[in-house]
Amino acid sequence: MLFAQHHWPTWGGDNIREFLADQRDMYAFLNDETLRLLNHGLTPLDIADRLKRLPEPLASRWYARDYYGSVSHNVRAVYQRFMGFYDANPAHLNPLPPVDSARRTVAWMGGAAAVLEKARVEFERGEYRWVAEVVNKVVFAEPDNRDARELQADALEQLGYQCENTTWRNAYLTGAQELRLGVRRVGGGQAPDLVRSMTPDLFFSFLAVRLNGERAAGEELVLNWTFPDLDAPEQHRFALTLRNGVLTHLAGRHHPHPRVSATMNKTDLDRVAMGRLFALLDEFAPGFDIVTPSATSMD
Repeated sequence: MLFAQHHWPTWGGDNIREFLADQRDMYAFLNDETLRLLNHGLTPLDIADRLKRLPEPLASRWYARDYYGSVSHNVRAVYQRFMGFYDANPAHLNPLPPVDSARRTVAWMGGAAAVLEKARVEFERGEYRWVAEVVNKVVFAEPDNRDARELQADALEQLGYQCENTTWRNAYLTGAQELRLGVRRVGGGQAPDLVRSMTPDLFFSFLAVRLNGERAAGEELVLNWTFPDLDAPEQHRFALTLRNGVLTHLAGRHHPHPRVSATMNKTDLDRVAMGRLFALLDEFAPGFDIVTPSATSMD
């Protein structure tokens, strides 16, 4: 019996061998076809539009269907793995940020009312992909434009209904929900159980991600931490360094001349407030904007 990701198990040696061979061929196709087309100069979106399905008979295998992923989604990931974000078009090298671009684009198109009038015609023609793209410009230019939000939500909803890929369906319908009801803020971003389950190594890495580099610029701090209740030698001592807006740490080491040294049980670390350091950390909201501009992008 073979347990794999996102679908039903496979029973029997012959079936398992065929399944694994099909998986090999599927990923080889995605990888090799993407590389072939990018060497012809196609961009990620060109490749995604060209490669919409696997070849037969692989495309008819139920475990290779687009229930969880999709060909057009995954080939873009392959492109990014080898080429990064840049598609070689210099117009895309340093584009304007979304809000500024949206405001200028909508103004050039004659204003929000003109864009929405044309977009409604396209919606009736079933051009939901284009409506979602162009009306999102209006939403970013005028976040409180209720007509734009409703029209884009309708387009995203239709795209979601047409999806075999459940992750895409969820993304489209989540976007529609945000446009109609706003962002759902649920729960906290740092559950106590999550923090308790982290090793000190992971905990300090987590703090490094939360560190606000702009606020921390110019600050320097050298700390030693000791956790006597942990058995693993590499988790017993830590050397932390704050400099150049970055928090780094070394496991199993201490600084020879620290500014601060702390000895405590790991259970105490879960509750401690680290004063000066914690003042430089960001709090992450559990929900964030997806199809509408965030407060940060509006600054």
